[in-house]
Amino acid sequence: TTRLDVTATVNATPPAPTGSASQSFCSGALPTVADLTATGTAIQWYSFSSGGTPLATSTVLGNGTHYYASQTVAGCESTLRFDVTATVNATPVAPIGSAAQTFCSEALPTVADLTATGTGIQWYAASSGGAALATSTALVNGTHYYATQTISGCESTSRLDVTATIN
Repeated sequence: TTRLDVTATVNATPPAPTGSASQSFCSGALPTVADLTATGTAIQWYSFSSGGTPLATSTVLGNGTHYYASQTVAGCESTLRFDVTATVNATPVAPIGSAAQTFCSEALPTVADLTATGTGIQWYAASSGGAALATSTALVNGTHYYATQTISGCESTSRLDVTATIN
């Protein structure tokens, strides 16, 4: 004779998450689903615009491949999914140039005087890692300088090794 009073709450289906529909990555960084971005809550990525199972975050991205994001709000997953196309750009090779470059001390040579052929050249003090040198950095006789190039937002991982000689 006693009854239980139950109040049912029906949550609205959330909209699809939002973000940039075109996302670019460098192949040298080995991009995965974990690198994709979308704005929303509890984002999950899929291979299909509906149905299927969520992709593992370790899934490697394919160039030109579509990925679909859902979001879950208050326990409800969006039925609409946000479509993202991934572009995976090749990591460029090192720029080319003379491995030995000579300068006159009277000219007070700087990094800006070093030459390499490529796009978006950056000079470093080490063969890997480190921060790019300022173009105003004075060259030191017998020192090695290392150049990278950046194409389509991807910086070469290999570097041109240049030794500066100051006469």
